[in-house]
Amino acid sequence: MFLNETRHAINVEDASCDAQRPCSTCVRSHSYAVAHAPAGVELPPHPECTFDEAVSESPPVETTETPKSRFERLESRINELESLLREKDRALNTFASDQSQPQMQHHPFASSSNAHTPNLVHSNGFNFDGIPGFANGNGNGIPTNGISNMYPNYTSSKPQNGTNGMDYTQFPNASGLDNLAGVASLLGNAPLSEAHIDSVSAGLNQDTSMSGGFQSNGSNLDIVFASWPVNLPSREVTRHLVEAYFAFHLHAVRLFHGPSFLASLDLHPTDPRFPWSAILHAMCAIGSLYVASIPPTPAPPPEYPAHEVFGARLRTLQRRPDSFAEQQAKFAKEQAEIALDLGHHKFQCVQVTVMLTWFYWCHGRWSEAFLSAAQGLRVAVPCGLNVCPPFHTIAETLRPPAIIPPAKTVMEDEVRRNTFWLAYAMERQMGTGNGWALSLDDQDICQLLPLRGDQFEQGILVYPSERQWSHDRDLLTTHKDEQIDSFILYVKATIILSRVKSFNLRFKGKHYVGDASVVSPNNSPASADQQEIFDIKDAPAFQELDKMINAFRTSFPAHLKSPIIGQSVDPYLYTASLIPHLGLILLNEPHARPGEATCVHADRILRAARAIVDLMYNIASTSYDVSLLGLHSIMCWFMSGRVLIRFLKAAMQANSDAQIPQLQAEIVFIRSMLMKAAERITLAQRYQRMLDEYLFNSTGQTFADSLPISRFSTECTISLEEDSTSTMVPDTSRATDVFMQYRAPPIPARPTRR
Repeated sequence: MFLNETRHAINVEDASCDAQRPCSTCVRSHSYAVAHAPAGVELPPHPECTFDEAVSESPPVETTETPKSRFERLESRINELESLLREKDRALNTFASDQSQPQMQHHPFASSSNAHTPNLVHSNGFNFDGIPGFANGNGNGIPTNGISNMYPNYTSSKPQNGTNGMDYTQFPNASGLDNLAGVASLLGNAPLSEAHIDSVSAGLNQDTSMSGGFQSNGSNLDIVFASWPVNLPSREVTRHLVEAYFAFHLHAVRLFHGPSFLASLDLHPTDPRFPWSAILHAMCAIGSLYVASIPPTPAPPPEYPAHEVFGARLRTLQRRPDSFAEQQAKFAKEQAEIALDLGHHKFQCVQVTVMLTWFYWCHGRWSEAFLSAAQGLRVAVPCGLNVCPPFHTIAETLRPPAIIPPAKTVMEDEVRRNTFWLAYAMERQMGTGNGWALSLDDQDICQLLPLRGDQFEQGILVYPSERQWSHDRDLLTTHKDEQIDSFILYVKATIILSRVKSFNLRFKGKHYVGDASVVSPNNSPASADQQEIFDIKDAPAFQELDKMINAFRTSFPAHLKSPIIGQSVDPYLYTASLIPHLGLILLNEPHARPGEATCVHADRILRAARAIVDLMYNIASTSYDVSLLGLHSIMCWFMSGRVLIRFLKAAMQANSDAQIPQLQAEIVFIRSMLMKAAERITLAQRYQRMLDEYLFNSTGQTFADSLPISRFSTECTISLEEDSTSTMVPDTSRATDVFMQYRAPPIPARPTRR
């Protein structure tokens, strides 16, 4: 031990070595130890060198790394990088949204109780408990989180430095080698080197919030693809909004097959079955109305005229950036227009147009809604959606009956049929609010009615012989037991509106040529002096429409008599129950004189208006969110209120103290329901303000101030252009002319025949 300690000490002091065996240093150390060794100590005869054996230099052996070990090494590296990202996300996502949550009920056919919604399950069987924020919110199915942390990043669309435009956070740590093989495929099968992984690491340490990237919340590491469509929010936000669209939007489960569409969202964005980005944009625009994490579109200011048709004038007045919903709607419209120019996604363009029509109408953008509705029907015609074999033209044409290929499955065929009927219903319902011609004549429609809802969900084939055609003579009064539900009644009710609109539009032209269907056999005018006393109720076409509407009201099957059962509301059935009363109002109001006790038309519109109010009372007795009913129900409410204001004016002129309080209470109630719907639907706010205008102009400011409603000022004038010749000023005649004239229209004299 002494010798070794001495050697170490000497070697520490003199670290030089002559590479001899033993080295000169060890020889000197051994000689010194022998000379100074104590008595009795035995030392080795030869020194023992303390230096290691020299390693012979030889070329390194090349080891071939197997793909499995290389992938495992890369997987470990990626997991390490993901851990760093999670730490970064935890630091960024420490704040939480405290925004108050509006009350929300479940979509159609579900209980509308605001107090408790433990399981958000759609009528088609979807379970939305897995939606972030839907199950763990305020108990009403309202999302309270899941978007607020990611929403600020949705506008970024630039690729990050060092990542070649790719977001490598998409690859999960729970996957196996298959996902790492996906890395190689995304990189074009290029060799994966350490230098490349280092560059990826450098890119991941920067901001990774691409428009198509996934912003991890620290616990969920879903896959996001580098080819995610531009201008869409992140994958998680998009899916959240799409699920909100299917959960709460009235037409979602008819315009698309819900389970199939939601499943297609899990596919790679480059997969042909992945949804078209324009459809996702439109769904995001509508779905944002039902979530609390995305700011809504600002409502028009009070000074903006409620009856203004052109929405672009409002934008010049507000001078604000587009909201999230407006941006997504604009992206959807742009992509649909490009696709139509190129002839791509022709049927999907019809679906996008239907959704955009609803979106524009919901926000009171009437000009855009009118054009979008017309475009939807016009595009549907060359797609062959308005007809069904064998009802095609008998002429030989250069073009096929449809420019899209035949449907491959029953489900695809029924989705096309539903899309057409929704486009038809949207255009017809909007048409009741103006005096303009319709975009497609009913006689050019030879299509089967939609399938029953449960059969549509299951993809059951039902032969045409067991279904009804749109041109059946007894379509509106006969309902096949196996082929009737609320949506089918909704479509039939819309056909009634179409026939009433066509009668009002074509009445003067038919009377001019002496059409017997519009000529009264008792008192048809023979000269211009007799036009004012012409009684239209004796005209055959008028009587036929009146009988058809009343027969439709009484023909509902027993299980579809009431749209409200307990706390559950069927929005389609509710609208189908309102439309016959609206049809009677549209048919009789131009000829009604509320001041005359013997006027049959006045009695009919008063009964119809109060029948609508009764249905409003019924739904007000529940906790159902009326903003989920759809847009046409709101229009029916407004039309009812306008009729009651006419009778209120007549009662005031007659000093009828018995009728004034009841009419006043009914008008105030209608206005309160419109205000309730206006919490989410801008259209309801526009109708409420139009009702206020008409009330003021009909009864005067003094009487309007006596009602428990906000005072309306008619002194606002807005000029949007310095040299504008059209100044937006509230005008009652303009507001009422948007719908119908009140007095009987003059009848042109028939030409004399020689």
